[in-house]
Amino acid sequence: MNLKGKRTQILLLLVLALSYAEITLIGALGPTLERVFHFDDTMLGLLAASSNVVTAIATIPLGVLTDRTKRTMLLAICLALWAVGVGFVGASVSLAMFFVARLLLGSVGAVTGPTLPSLVGDLVPASQRARAFGLIESGQLVGSGLGFILAAAITAFISFRWCFWLLAVAGVGMAAAFWRLPEPKRTTAGPAEEGDNEAPQGTQVQQLVREAGIAPSRAAILREDPRQMSLWEATRYFMRVRTDVIMVASRAVGDFFLAAIGTFGVVFATKQYGLSQGAADLSMLVIGVGALAGFLVVGRISDILLRRRHLNSRLWLGAFGYIVGPVPVFFALRTHTVVVALPLFALGAFFVAGAGPTLDAVRVDVVVSRLRGRTESIRQVQRTVVEGSAPALFGIISGAVTGGGGLQLAFLVTLPALILSGLIALLALRTYGPDVAAALASIERDKDGNADKESHGPE
Repeated sequence: MNLKGKRTQILLLLVLALSYAEITLIGALGPTLERVFHFDDTMLGLLAASSNVVTAIATIPLGVLTDRTKRTMLLAICLALWAVGVGFVGASVSLAMFFVARLLLGSVGAVTGPTLPSLVGDLVPASQRARAFGLIESGQLVGSGLGFILAAAITAFISFRWCFWLLAVAGVGMAAAFWRLPEPKRTTAGPAEEGDNEAPQGTQVQQLVREAGIAPSRAAILREDPRQMSLWEATRYFMRVRTDVIMVASRAVGDFFLAAIGTFGVVFATKQYGLSQGAADLSMLVIGVGALAGFLVVGRISDILLRRRHLNSRLWLGAFGYIVGPVPVFFALRTHTVVVALPLFALGAFFVAGAGPTLDAVRVDVVVSRLRGRTESIRQVQRTVVEGSAPALFGIISGAVTGGGGLQLAFLVTLPALILSGLIALLALRTYGPDVAAALASIERDKDGNADKESHGPE
């Protein structure tokens, strides 16, 4: 991978870090915000979900722009808008102002959904994509850790508002960095693998499928010019790629639980284990270390297995993480001793977080480059709805249970959803190979069509 690709990965990591730092601050500052603005767990959940409204609305048009404009410039503009929104969040003097200001933050969440996989697909060889997704998505944990550190350190000395203002300054710097970043060339099969000095005949995944003689899914073969397809046509194509639909469904269930943990983790720790807000913030860092290890380690293992010609390794690892991860989390939720709970939470976070990058790499494998922005925007809409509804639902359940224990019950009731997420991912074992073969057939068909046009000249 060239220097430009590595630099872009680091910048994308930092974008996610900023976004998740702000999201985490809502949960990390939960007790403080409840005291300052006079609301309960139900309102905290609604507050955490507020920016998702804008994200859901903005994702589809931003997905179209991702396929048709300079993605680096698009990121720069949205980051600048996000910085303005964070600044207003910090300056809020009422709950209404705080709520409205967070609506402005949906821009960065909306733009990273489609642009991130689009850029990774054009800059990273297939055999390194799970590791690349793991590195970039570790920004979620880096950002969450930053959010907890800011909440613990800043509020000990000065107003909590400075947590948001510092992020706003960092957002302006990131916007400038992306404005100066060159737009990468859009590829078809993807960049060449390391050590391959000749033009690639498809990605490594596509080569394995070709050698295995797997027939393409006829429904998933792209027969239109992706540059001329409308949003409705792109959506219909997405529904024909069964692996993509399965991956979106699998990640939706997992995202639901993780969004609730991010919002209510600190509040749960203070109530379940009797910790102060500062101690609860620091305990979340321990869990974050486990999740960060999952992002970095599982993605690397997935790529190693792929290079050793295990075609379905990404699916098996992703499903395994979702199915096994809930076991230690269940026992952590049942104990009232923080020393016992923290290692169990960290172990569960390792497996659950590690599942994400491998399944994200699967989605990139089955979609051609010029449609990644629009198909990923569909995934982002789903993710936005799920992440927005989870905190609200958890807050409602917690508020409905009297005598304490509401959050514990909410977590225990929804924990089996992670196992369901893994079982859903396994359904793609039947569709992954044919859909990869269909993507390869679509690329070859597009090449043949362009070559025919060039041989006959303009009409």
